[in-house]
Amino acid sequence: MLKSFRNFTKSRYGLIAVFIFLAIIALAFAAGDITGLRSTAGGTSGSVLARIGDTKITDVEVRDRIDRFIRNAQREGQTLTMEQFLAQGGLELAVDEMINSAAMIEFAQQSGMQVSKRLIDGEIASNPAFLGFDGKFSQKTFEDLLQQNRLAPATFRDGLTKDKYGSWLVNRATLGAPTLPDGVLLPYASLLLERRTGIVGLVSTIAMDPGANPDEKTLAAYYNSNRARYMVPERRVIRFATIRPDLLRAQSTATEAEIADAYKKAGGKYSAAQKRSVELVTALDQATATTIANGAKSAALDAAARAAGLEVRKIEAAEKATLARDVSAPFAEAAFAAQQGVLAGPSKIGASWFVFRVSKIENIAARSLDQVRAELASEITGRKTAQALADLRQSVEDGIGDGKTFDETIKDAKLTAERTTALTAQGIDPANPAVKPDPNLAPILRAGFSFGGTGEEPQLVQTAADGTAALVSLERIVAAAPRPLAEIRDSVNKDYLVDQALKKARAAAAGMIAKLEKGMPMAQALAEAGVNKGPPPKPFDFKRSETQGKENFIQMAFAMTPKKAKLVEAAGRIGYYVVYLDTVQEQSAAGNAPVLAQAKAGILPQIGPEYARQFIRAIRGEVKITRNEDAIRKLRDDLARTGLR
Repeated sequence: MLKSFRNFTKSRYGLIAVFIFLAIIALAFAAGDITGLRSTAGGTSGSVLARIGDTKITDVEVRDRIDRFIRNAQREGQTLTMEQFLAQGGLELAVDEMINSAAMIEFAQQSGMQVSKRLIDGEIASNPAFLGFDGKFSQKTFEDLLQQNRLAPATFRDGLTKDKYGSWLVNRATLGAPTLPDGVLLPYASLLLERRTGIVGLVSTIAMDPGANPDEKTLAAYYNSNRARYMVPERRVIRFATIRPDLLRAQSTATEAEIADAYKKAGGKYSAAQKRSVELVTALDQATATTIANGAKSAALDAAARAAGLEVRKIEAAEKATLARDVSAPFAEAAFAAQQGVLAGPSKIGASWFVFRVSKIENIAARSLDQVRAELASEITGRKTAQALADLRQSVEDGIGDGKTFDETIKDAKLTAERTTALTAQGIDPANPAVKPDPNLAPILRAGFSFGGTGEEPQLVQTAADGTAALVSLERIVAAAPRPLAEIRDSVNKDYLVDQALKKARAAAAGMIAKLEKGMPMAQALAEAGVNKGPPPKPFDFKRSETQGKENFIQMAFAMTPKKAKLVEAAGRIGYYVVYLDTVQEQSAAGNAPVLAQAKAGILPQIGPEYARQFIRAIRGEVKITRNEDAIRKLRDDLARTGLR
């Protein structure tokens, strides 16, 4: 999780996101999505961790943001714990990025930069999160979403204002297309051609004796020290009531009176009619029209028109009124007086000269009320259903706005409540792993996991393109927690034995290093280490450009010195790879255009972010920054001791 954030901040847009004042230190918090955001700016008290000019960063602010970050991660199915967060340097990263954000704002304000109210209004109005069902900005949606996240509008606007400062400065610092001189590019391109050979062996856990099963005390201690491995993500029980068009359709069936009235109002729509398909050419003068007409006597009209530099216009199955609208009334009269298949013209009709041919005549019989009854009934029922759906949704929205509870709202709307089991954000029920997530629940789960807690007003969300919607309420939150040892004793016991074997595999692999570097063959070193199970040693021969997506031991080989050996843990705790690097063959990429282009494509995207990092470092040197290391250490100890609040 934290690694993905570090990778994100290496991009230009990731760096911009770092400075979103309200984005909870931008710790991979889905930049641009306000869900889960809540600022503690203004009136915050606590120990001061850092001062940037007149801005203070307190332990209360940092803890609040870290708590929310971890809870959001758990909500999304991650098993991140406070212990893991701290072990991966999360606190240091959080404090440092908050200092960066405050320094950017301080520098911008000292430089006289100002963000107008009109600009922020535009940002809010164009945010997709604040659009209503009609696709336009909804003040109610805006206020409701902020209220759900316990975020005051003024605070949110202030955060957007400060975000603008950071994005402007970073964009300006990285403006322009980066360049890379060939002299700088060549060494990096040559690295792609570098070839390395060696051999790898696996000291497999299945080749190690894990020892006896642990006693109860040992197993409990192992379980407690590896609780994160057995963590179940946060789950939520969500109540919802679905508004379906098909349920309203039965109440919106067209009546005989409505059908008869619609037939009467349709006028000539169902009367007998004639439709004609016409191909025509329009010319500005008689001479051109005559030339086309003469040519069309021995060739197709479109060929004759092209010969004169014009094009044929084709109108299919048009009634007289349609031709009058699309061409002209006089032309419609002429076309409906012409014979099928006979070339007409040149004729001056209005201000233009026409050459045309009626290619097809369709006589459509009149249709009686009985013949169009089903068609009219379908149209009327569909229209009434759509109106009933809109009215019901509006009634539900009004109920929510009036402060009605979920139960009161569905009672008034005559809806049926349903309840999910305790599900993760991905729709998984850990208690029933064999049951696959229901894709139809996805919009309901998104709404359910957007609540800050139980007791908040319900939300009406659209769940399908046909207008189906659901009223959603959060009933219960099941906090992320490890499975009880009693439920998974056999699994924990197995993990313990695997870890014991893995420790022995590491010791055996470490004992092979010196032997390999003295020239012992890999197979002999494995045999002397007692490795009698697992795959045989495997030679490797790769260019650096071929390593993408390869195993971690191949990646490591390209960071080693020749004639040296190293070990690295294999994925899935299957053992330890022991890698011996034999040769390094260097080659020059001079004159190799494809390789030079490949290297440039990989390096150029890094230039802008590097400029931005250097720019931020320079800004930190321009503003006064004071860190309280004792307070930061104390916060670390408090977080480690108390975990999530």
